[in-house]
Formats: sequence, structure tokens, C-alpha cells
Amino acid sequence: MKKLLLMTVVPAILFAAGFNFGSSPQSVDATLQFQFPTWVAVWVPDDVTWDFSNITSNPSNPSYPPDISSGQNFPQYYYPTNPNASPYMRIRYWTNAASGTSWQLTIVGSGDPGGGILIGDIEYSDAGAGSWTSLSTTAATLASGTGRTSGFASADQDWRVYIDGDEEAGTYTCTVTITMQTL
Repeated sequence: MKKLLLMTVVPAILFAAGFNFGSSPQSVDATLQFQFPTWVAVWVPDDVTWDFSNITSNPSNPSYPPDISSGQNFPQYYYPTNPNASPYMRIRYWTNAASGTSWQLTIVGSGDPGGGILIGDIEYSDAGAGSWTSLSTTAATLASGTGRTSGFASADQDWRVYIDGDEEAGTYTCTVTITMQTL
């Protein structure tokens, strides 16, 4: 009985796997299958620095402290010194999400850097747009859409900080988290 079962099962498996025989010519079809999980990617290659000992290395900046003899005074907006030109933060994002699947790129700050600088004193804008938004501990949307992004897309940002003259000497930091996610 086992022998008979084996003799009928083996040919059935061979035929199901694409075996064909007989007079010439003979053909079989095979399926090539490509499986992609839904993935996202985000790339931010640059940290951003304001070095107030060399603040005029960015020609967009006034002096620090402001030159009171020429009519400058606090408060002032200052742009980063490293990088020292727009875009100050390069952001690239990607997804292969299926048609109809929503995605979102967000930005959020970790909190006040310290030394008298508040998180709301730090502002960002789409590079070159000049439409400033205060950084917050609540996530804000930089970009959103549905479906795939057709390769890496850009969401480059410019940065500035509002300095009122009450900041303390020291080095202070704030972490910015950029998140790409499907919804």
C-alpha cells in the first residue's frame, strides 16, 4: 500500500512543480515572485551648530554681542555657523508604501537646551522659504502623503535661534528627532 501511495504521490508532485514530458517541444511555466515589506527610511547627515565665538562665519548673522555703536541691540535672530549656509539640515526620506497607505515625516525637539535658550526660541523652515515654525516637544509634520515616494525625497530645513541677551556662558544642546512612518 505504501509503495502504491508513493508511486501516485511522486508523479503528482512532479507535475505540480512544472514537469512536462512527451514529444518535442515541451514547455513549462514558472513564477518569479518578489516580496517587499512596507519599509521607510530617513537620512539626516548633519548636526547643526551655533558657535557664538565665531558667529559671523555665517554672513547672514549680525555680530555677537550686537554692535550697539551701530544701532544693533538684542534681541536678534542668529543662523547656524556649521553648516553656515542654507540648507542647514539636509533631510531625505523614502517609503515603498502601497497605494492608499498614508505616511508622515515629523519633527520634534527634546526640550529646552538650557542656559536661557527655550525650545520655542529655536525655529525651523523649509529651506529657502522663510516661513518659520518654533520647535516644540510636540511632533509637527514636515511632509505627508500616500503611497510610495518614487525614490528619496527632500525635506531640507533652515534653522535660526532667537537670542535676547540673557543667555549664560556654556554649551547647551537639544535633540531633534525626525521620524518617517506609515500610518
